[in-house]
Parts: sequence; C-alpha cells; structure tokens
Amino acid sequence: MKKLRLLGCLFIVLFSACKTSQTATNQSTKNKVDIAFLHVNDVYEISPLEGGKVGGMARLATLRKELISKNSNTLTILAGDFLNPALISTFKYEGKNIKGRQMVEAMNAVGFDWVGLGNHEFDLDEVDLQKRIDESSFSWLASNVLENNNGNLMPFHKMVDGVKIPFLKTVILTFKNAQGKPVKMGMFSVVLPSNKRDYVHYDDFFEMAVKSYETLKSGCDFVVAITHLNKMDDVKLTAMLPDVKLVMGGHDHDNMIEKIGNTVISKADANAKTAYVHTISFDTETKKVLINSTLRKIDESIPQDSAVAVVVKKWDDIMDIALKKVGMDRNDVVTQLSEPLDGRESTMRNGRSNLGDLIAKAMTASASKPVDCSVFNSGSVRIDDQLSGRITQLDIMRILPFGGKIVEVALKGRLLEKILETGMKNKGNGGFLQWDKIRHDDNKNEWFINGKLLDVNQDYYIAIPKFMMEGKETNFGYLTAQNPDFQSITESDEKDISDIRNDVRKVLIAYLKGK
Repeated sequence: MKKLRLLGCLFIVLFSACKTSQTATNQSTKNKVDIAFLHVNDVYEISPLEGGKVGGMARLATLRKELISKNSNTLTILAGDFLNPALISTFKYEGKNIKGRQMVEAMNAVGFDWVGLGNHEFDLDEVDLQKRIDESSFSWLASNVLENNNGNLMPFHKMVDGVKIPFLKTVILTFKNAQGKPVKMGMFSVVLPSNKRDYVHYDDFFEMAVKSYETLKSGCDFVVAITHLNKMDDVKLTAMLPDVKLVMGGHDHDNMIEKIGNTVISKADANAKTAYVHTISFDTETKKVLINSTLRKIDESIPQDSAVAVVVKKWDDIMDIALKKVGMDRNDVVTQLSEPLDGRESTMRNGRSNLGDLIAKAMTASASKPVDCSVFNSGSVRIDDQLSGRITQLDIMRILPFGGKIVEVALKGRLLEKILETGMKNKGNGGFLQWDKIRHDDNKNEWFINGKLLDVNQDYYIAIPKFMMEGKETNFGYLTAQNPDFQSITESDEKDISDIRNDVRKVLIAYLKGK
C-alpha cells in the first residue's frame, strides 16, 4: 500500500514538473519575436551563371517566398553594388542606355525590401542613377552619403508621384509575433568612398556609423547594420560599436562569417551564388538577442520563380539581340578552365592577376609581328568577379564589355618606361596596368622587357589598346601620337571584320580556342 502511495506521489510530482516546464516553454515562445533576413551583396547578373548552375534572381525569389511562408517578419536585403558593372548595361534598349534598368526591374519582381549603396552605384551618371532610383520599389538607406548639387548637400531621393522622398539615414522597424508582442529594430547603412564623383559627398563612414547608432539606440530594442566596406573596416567598425548585433556586409566577393564579441559579421558570395539567411530571435522579457545564420547555396536545387523568370528572359532576349549585332554567340564554349580566373577589381587594380596575364598574352599572340611586350589598363576589365568552369563568349563579353581595338606601337624605351611607371602610380584605379613579357624588380625599381633590362634609348615594339594611345586613361594624357618619343602605329582596318585586333574580346576568344 505504501508503495502505491509513493508511486502516486511520484506521478503527481512528475506531472506537475512537466506542466510547469510546458508553461515555461509556452511563456518563452509567447515572449519571442523572430526576424529573418535574406542577405545578398554585389549582384551584377540577373541570370544564372556557370552554364546555369549557380545564382539567378528567379531562384532567389523562390528562397524569399520559402522564408516568408515560415515567417512573415522577413526582410530581403542587398548590401550594395547592383547597378553596375553588367554587360547588358553597356547596351541600349528603346533608344535609352540600359545602365542597371534590368537589375532594378528584376529586384522589384523579387520583392527586395532594403538596399544599401555600394561604390559601383556611382559608376552611373547622376541622371541615370536618378532614373534607376525612381524605378525602384524597394527602400534605400544611406547614412554617410549625400547628393552634392553644386555645393548644396542634401539626401539622395526617390520621386514618387511627383513627390521627393529623401533617403533615410537611419530607420526603426517594428515587428510582432503571433501574440502581438512587438520589437523595434534600428538599422543604418554605410559605404566606402572608393568611387568619388562630383555629384556625391561622402561623410566618414566610421563617424557616421557611430552617430547613427547613437541616434537609434534609445528608440529601439537592438540595431543591425548594412555595410559596403572592406572586411578589415567591418571588423574595426564592430569594435567601435560592440552592441550592433548583425553586420550584413558587401564589397568583398567571397562568403564569410565571423563573430566578434556579440556581433555577427557576414558577407555572401557575389552574384547571388550564395545568400545568407539570418534569424534574429528577440526575447521581449529578458531583452536577449540570439542570432542564427545559415549560408544557402543558390543553385539548381532551388527552382526558379516563374514570374521573375519571365523578367529575366526578357532581358536575356534583349542582350541576345545586342550580342548578335556585334557578331557574338553567347552560348559558344571558348574553353574549360582548370583553375578560376580572378577578375575582381580589388585584385586587378592593385597587382598581378591570372586573368590580366591571360589577356596580355592574347594581345601578344594577336600581333602582326613579334612584339617586345604587351600592356593594357585594368579598368577595361569590368566583371569584378571570379570565373570558373566552362567559359563562353558571353563570359568574355562580361569580362571586357567595352571591347576596343588593339594597336601595335613603335616607341622609345624612355616612353615605355614612363608608361610602366605611370601604371604603377595608378595602383588602385583603372589605369593600373596588366602586362605580358615584362618584369619589375621592386627592390631596385628596374624594369625588364622580355628578360632584358629596359634601355631608355632602345626602340621597342609593343601591343597596347588604342584607348590608351589616345591618352584617355587616368594620368596617361601624354600618350598620344604627338609625343616625341612615339615613332609609329600599326592598326587594323576597321572594315576588315576578319581581323581580330579590331576587338580585344575576339583577340581573347581566338587565343583561348587556340590553346
């Protein structure tokens, strides 16, 4: 009998404990508000890449719908760089420059919520940038950038039904859970000043990040940031603002995630090859913030959203027509790469790149007679990405969207030395040079051409873009036919469509196919 009473007591205790635990769990769930972010950065292409295997706005739209079906508190974020560079942006449609129009239309179809500015947004002229802003249905956040209108500084703006809507420097958004429990989230966005234009004013991004946080912190439960900075600057900013919970970054093109203190810093792969899905869980009672981040591959495992796919196909068809007009076949396979080609702007404008070496070697091979060396400006490469696997003519066009003629020039060694020295001084911009058959001894500051020390009094024969020989590149204004050290120029007949030297893209295609 005693055993029965003991068992009964034990049952009551266990039942009570389970009930208490369930009540605590229910209470915890009742107090929790979840916010999800679909975070991408540096997206220049709306179509899938690598033969359709990765990326694509239509797949991103499917992932967005999946997230929203699970949690209506979902924001889709792009952390800068989307209006440029893109091959299609170099063409015209309906008599007007495309200049990122395809991207805005695709992003509208996907349903992006917020974007931060990237440095490549300012590749566009002011008029074209304003058109893209006005066409967008998403919101723009800009904490350290202002429009410079003849010395008058004011926020950039969107025109909506004839009304100016200024970009916000900071924003506070309110989210609720199923029980109606609210949470207020603050957000700001900063960008590095790497593309300075007359119509743009940059405030110091560190200073403005701190000011933005100070503005936000008293009016919200926690703060997140959208940044378009170098990784090192993201880390430094996080050290300055340790209470910012999440930094959704851009500018770097490879996925990364790092936790510093209580802050998560993340970046996805460029061109939506991957996306980060962040879930912030906020407890309205304890005020604790928990973050879970998952890197999602955007690949063939994700079906394409049909509505967005229609928009993408529209622009693909427009580009097909434009490519055919210049004699290109987008689907023609040029080569299969055994290792990736690095066409990232940060690489090519600051040092040697295997893609730069490849283009320069192709120029050397295309010359009508042997050249001593080949040089070209890094700014002619606009893909700002790495390429791997199967390479098509479309990829070559993406690498070198502006094309341009390659010429052969006879000149004095002292002029060649000046060209090379100017290229070194242009480190960080498009006038930094890539080359073939050239070596620089950094310790002695000596140049070697085809294995021999450069002789300033010797005559040299080089391959170079005609664009550079017209003095159009940064700090190369002296490089014209009027220079006394210039001797002669050999160039192809522009009417001869069989001469590949009329287009550096055809030069590269011929070289790759002949390897």
